[in-house]
Amino acid sequence: MAQVEKRGGLLRKSSASKKPLKEKVVLMYDEIFMTEDPSKCSPRFWEELFLMKVNLEYLEGKLESLDGEELMKIKDNINCLFQHCIQALGEEHPIRVVNALQTLCALIRGVHQKNKSTSGFDIINMLMGFDKAELCMKVRHKLQMCLWVSASDSC
Repeated sequence: MAQVEKRGGLLRKSSASKKPLKEKVVLMYDEIFMTEDPSKCSPRFWEELFLMKVNLEYLEGKLESLDGEELMKIKDNINCLFQHCIQALGEEHPIRVVNALQTLCALIRGVHQKNKSTSGFDIINMLMGFDKAELCMKVRHKLQMCLWVSASDSC
């Protein structure tokens, strides 16, 4: 079987007769970076995304290539990706958890790099939106309390 060179999410470079072949996860990242909600056309989009191996190089490069205005245009999709990463961390399937955590790390790093000179509030707004930030913090606090109670019960 022929060895396939994999660079920047490309499985095959373009030629005169063939278009470049991209990894499915890269195609899904590209959908996230559009202005439309990727789950509109594919209801299982988020479930499938976290079953695929993360391409950190491509995801971080994509975030890096956007300017502030472009990032704001896809803020809703960034918020959605962040929320689905958080939800997937609670999954029982270990592959989903690992992939969600890696995606979350790349997302936080990428958004932080874009907003270094701004306040932490801008980063929170870009990742989860102010409207959901308080709710997320309350849920996080409740989870910590549950984990603390269950850990003390097992001792």
